[in-house]
Amino acid sequence: MNKTMVRGVVSALLLLAVAGASSLVAPAEDASANDPRPGMRSHFDRNGFLKVAGTPRLIIGLYELPKDDAKLREIADNGFNLVRAPQKIDELDRLHKHGLSAWICLGSAANLNRNDREGEERLRQVINKFKDHPALLVWELPDEAVWNIWWSGFSWIFGGQQRELRQHIEKAKADASPAQIAEWMSLLSKADRYGQRSLWEQAEAIYDRLWDQLGAKNPQPDWRMSRRAAKADEVTDAVARGCRVVRQTDRKHIIWQNHAPRNSVARLRKYNEAVDAAGCDIYPVPFNYGVGHSDLKDTNLSSVGAYTDRMREAAPVKAIWMVLQGFGWRDLNEKDKNDPDRKKGRRPSFHEIRFMAYDAILHGSNAILYWGTHSVEKDSALWRNLMKTARELRALEPAILGERPETLPTAVADETHGSIDGEGPRLMLRKTDNDWVLTAANEHAQGISFTIGSLPTEMEGKMLYRLYSDESQVVRNRAIHDGIRGFGVHVYATSRRFESR
Repeated sequence: MNKTMVRGVVSALLLLAVAGASSLVAPAEDASANDPRPGMRSHFDRNGFLKVAGTPRLIIGLYELPKDDAKLREIADNGFNLVRAPQKIDELDRLHKHGLSAWICLGSAANLNRNDREGEERLRQVINKFKDHPALLVWELPDEAVWNIWWSGFSWIFGGQQRELRQHIEKAKADASPAQIAEWMSLLSKADRYGQRSLWEQAEAIYDRLWDQLGAKNPQPDWRMSRRAAKADEVTDAVARGCRVVRQTDRKHIIWQNHAPRNSVARLRKYNEAVDAAGCDIYPVPFNYGVGHSDLKDTNLSSVGAYTDRMREAAPVKAIWMVLQGFGWRDLNEKDKNDPDRKKGRRPSFHEIRFMAYDAILHGSNAILYWGTHSVEKDSALWRNLMKTARELRALEPAILGERPETLPTAVADETHGSIDGEGPRLMLRKTDNDWVLTAANEHAQGISFTIGSLPTEMEGKMLYRLYSDESQVVRNRAIHDGIRGFGVHVYATSRRFESR
């Protein structure tokens, strides 16, 4: 979960304005161009796309480094260009051999306490060991660093402490009076109610009182929710110190932070000041499974776009990298794997994978990375669908990085039976060379028919082929009319050259 105050407000206003007039993502090119740090301008183009060998590229990445070289060739052939690598030269060599770039996670080494000279030296040693390798492209900070400040203590805070105190109360029954036992149980219930209302200091004061009265030692005295914000400040400062050391040692590579789909925008913005690229992971399939990966009101597939917007607000003037779902939730849990209900925690379909990737890009993501493929078979439908999606995005890369129009097209849905008040699909219009490419993503679960209007005069009379179909549209009166399935994506182009093989 990334990346000054004024810019954040401006971005938010732009997004609101666009939402009212059209679905096209608000122009983000000024963000990088206005960044006062020279490094931002040298590493990224004006739209936030990372330059690889001096050329802006759409990053398509994979957390898994396949052990089989044939699979490395496969992901390279299908459009992936970045893979997470361990801190091993031979693995970087493997990636370089297949024309792939690497990112290396620095982990806890990037968290530097004040005046930690030994830690600083260890971090420099890691950077110096790998910084000149031709495969290296990105340094990654500790995964979900801000969220883990809270999450790491959840099992104690939400249940663990209460259970242990109940056990101590049970043991005390032999010596304590029924009235005393009743008082302790009443206090425990009161503390629990305070916790449910997020009144942590009141709850913790009662817990302290109970530990003392029971003559027991609190085994986790530091796990206090009331102190988590201060701990997050400490981690933010420690990572900022680590980032300074990384930049002092290596100015050739960027620093990226992946967040969880959690935490406040203000908290993330403070943390993201130290990084070059930021984003979050979001895995919403199936959105009725109950994993609660999205904690927004939007928990379905379109939560990907919603979190991309949130990351843009939390990381003004930074590149946005989103981590998407490359697994099924049942793949991560042995109990779920054996559940006879095959839909429980199922893997995403091709249409879902495709929609989530486009939804992130249409909301301003500069990179798409997939986590979780380590848990799926490499001959599975999910793996093949990830390869297919990557091929499609790579073929469309010139358009994704293309020239933005001066005015934004509009998308208006026809009246229908659902709770849709004219909201058409989200749009992205780009020009590359002499071709126009218009992408439309329906963020509704139901299909809609719609009109796209206010297209550039230059497009009048042009044939728009809907890629990967036999359909086409002619622009008349600067508009086209079409229909699209729920969570569908249409790509219209003046040439079929943007279709993958």
